[in-house]
Amino acid sequence: MMTGHGGRLRYRTTTALTLASALAVPLVLSGCEDHSPVAAPTSTLPAKDSSTATPATDPQPTIPAYETELHLSPEETEAVEGALVAFEGYIATINRVFSSGGKDNEDTEIFASDRSLEALETSADELENRGQYMAGKYDYYDVRIHDVALEPELNQADSVIVLYCSHDSNHAVVDLDDPLPSQKPQSLTMKHTITKQDDAWKVSNQELWSKKCE
Repeated sequence: MMTGHGGRLRYRTTTALTLASALAVPLVLSGCEDHSPVAAPTSTLPAKDSSTATPATDPQPTIPAYETELHLSPEETEAVEGALVAFEGYIATINRVFSSGGKDNEDTEIFASDRSLEALETSADELENRGQYMAGKYDYYDVRIHDVALEPELNQADSVIVLYCSHDSNHAVVDLDDPLPSQKPQSLTMKHTITKQDDAWKVSNQELWSKKCE
C-alpha cells in the first residue's frame, strides 16, 4: 500500500527552547501503510529499577499508531518502534511535570535528552517559581514517520524524525488553581527528533513544523 519512497530530508533545528516550544510543539497520506497501536516489545523499553517501578507509576508503554511513506526495512521498523516508545513516554512526562506545576519532575531524563531535556527542566523550574501549572492536557494525533537514519558508518547517532499534530487549544499555562480558559480551537504540527543514545531512544529536539495541522 506504500506509494513512494521518502527522501532523506534534513531541516534546521532551533537554537533555544522555551516553555512555549516544550508545550507547543490531519495530514492525509494517501496509500500510506497504517500501523495500529500495539504493546511495546521488551527490547524497546528503557532499563528501569525494578525495585521502584509500580504498575501505577510505570505503566506498560505502547507504540502509537503511525503512518509513513518510507519503505522501512526490518531494522528501521525496530528503530521506529523504539523511538515511538520514547515519544509516548516523553509526552506523558510533559503532562506529568507541567500539570504538577513543575513539582513532579523526577526521571525526566528517561525519555528526554539534549535540548528537549533542557527545555523540560527549565520549564518545570519556571512554572514552580511563578506559581503556575499547565491546565488541560497536551495530546498528539496523526503521527507520521518522516525520516529514519541508521548510519553507524558515519559515526552518528541513529535517529527517527516524527511529525504529529497536537490540539494547542486544549491546554494553557495558568496560575495555580485556575481552570483551563476557553480558547479558540487550534492545532499545530510538531517535529520531534528522537535519537538512540547508549542503547536508549530519547527525544533530543523538538520544533514547530507548522501553525496548523497538515
